[in-house]
Amino acid sequence: MGDTFLFFFFSFFVLFSAFMVIRSKNPVYSVLFLILVFCNTAGLLLLLNLDFFALIFLIVYVGAIAVLFLFVVMMLDIKLAEMQESIFFYLPIGGFIGLIFFIEFYFLFNKEFVPLHLETLSTGSTSMLTLQFYVYAFWAFVLYGFSAPHFAQKFRAYSTHFFEQLRGLEHQAHQNLEYVIWPTYVDSKTPVEALGQVLYTYYFYFFLVASLILLIAMIGAIMLTLNPHRAVRRQQVFEQNARDFAKTVHKIRTLK
Repeated sequence: MGDTFLFFFFSFFVLFSAFMVIRSKNPVYSVLFLILVFCNTAGLLLLLNLDFFALIFLIVYVGAIAVLFLFVVMMLDIKLAEMQESIFFYLPIGGFIGLIFFIEFYFLFNKEFVPLHLETLSTGSTSMLTLQFYVYAFWAFVLYGFSAPHFAQKFRAYSTHFFEQLRGLEHQAHQNLEYVIWPTYVDSKTPVEALGQVLYTYYFYFFLVASLILLIAMIGAIMLTLNPHRAVRRQQVFEQNARDFAKTVHKIRTLK
């Protein structure tokens, strides 16, 4: 009962905060609601006993990215007048993205999340049966083509024999099901070890690309906050050191 209440509690605030992120006119409030989304998502991960991912959400997303967004928004001094545009201006592109989102969910929930290893039918066996069926049908048409009842009878017999053989192959394939017991593989390692093995073994290219994207984001934040003053007079150190002291320093004698 308690887990169910916490699940609905965190889920409600995740949806509400996500809606307020895109609905709020003030960009600072949007970032604060984004932080609230990450915190409630971490609560949902704790309910699933994924404590490592919950801490990653709090440390990485809330502690780094969301706070970075907040400081960038505050330093850029975004004018609120630009946020007062009509919502119907963004309705076409928003509707298109929403349609793609719901299509993805449709295909996602149509899949079976059962870890089964099904041995497929032999391609050679099915191809030979199909070829045999068409040869028999053509031979029956040649022999009994001018007699419709005899052709229909032979065609029905050949098709029945074909589907019986195909059904036998399917039954044989379904008898060779192999269940993969995933807990025996997952529980043998800690979550950090399993994540590190998968990330640095199979997806290290994506890890490098993500690092490059974060580097570009950091450089972009520096360039956005950089405010060079072109009117400031600066000295060239090399030219100053290369000057001749006797030619640049003059003694001015004042007359009394």
